[in-house]
Amino acid sequence: MNDRAGRFKSTVSTDEMSKLLKHLDLNIAVVGTKSEAHMIAVLKELVAKRADRVALAGGDGTIHTAIQVLAGTQTSMGIVPQGTQNNFATALRLPQDLPSALRTLIEGEPLPVDLGYGCGMYFAESAGVGLFANALALYGADANKNLIRGMYAIFKIVTNLRASRIRLTVDGELINEPAVFCAAMNTYRFAQSLPIAPSAKVTDGLLDVVVLGDLHRNELIGYYRAIRKQLHVMLPKTRIIQAKSVKIESRRPLPVHVDDKIRGATPVTLECRPGILKVIVERL
Repeated sequence: MNDRAGRFKSTVSTDEMSKLLKHLDLNIAVVGTKSEAHMIAVLKELVAKRADRVALAGGDGTIHTAIQVLAGTQTSMGIVPQGTQNNFATALRLPQDLPSALRTLIEGEPLPVDLGYGCGMYFAESAGVGLFANALALYGADANKNLIRGMYAIFKIVTNLRASRIRLTVDGELINEPAVFCAAMNTYRFAQSLPIAPSAKVTDGLLDVVVLGDLHRNELIGYYRAIRKQLHVMLPKTRIIQAKSVKIESRRPLPVHVDDKIRGATPVTLECRPGILKVIVERL
């Protein structure tokens, strides 16, 4: 359990979680993690002991760390959404209220789901280049959660907006075009709950490659509003391609984000790893 998750929402403490579980008569042990390294060590120990189910109480950042350990193992991952956005949990249609989420850990069933892979690690939501990656490169992941810092990051990025000439190899097909944003999406939304890939599913064995072309400053607000309403797919500078893998190349190195961190630079190959993670979901 990550006590620090959910910067913009009220979350329970480790002690409060233990009391609630006892009240609900649920036999679930609670382990509070002191750091990311501590959480990784705990998860590795549980996997080594062949634990059947391990649940994470936290947000998308916590999930990103956990999948690096749990992907490809026989240990199923449960999720108690405690983050600000909970994009991965939302893609799985997991209950957001605490009692229902806890019941799902016990009564739910494991479902094999896809993860993306790039820069030597898995991603639950997305990876790519352009606007989001540039903001992270300048101001770090905190800019995605701190409103003032985030607004300043957006101002700086918009002020210096310029499309990059990129070359995509999508399942062997070459595509050359200028773009201000290109990401391989595993979930349908990312960052501040932006539904940029409305048709993306975590069980189809494919990534949705979203490209926003040579947008000008005066087009950004319109495209942002369209994305919020999931209408951007009909706009002329939006391209969405489903693929098992995509290679992104550029004339100059561009920072590459993997979920909410910068993990490398172009060229980069991003691919889907079908059914590599077992997640506990509600029974149908």
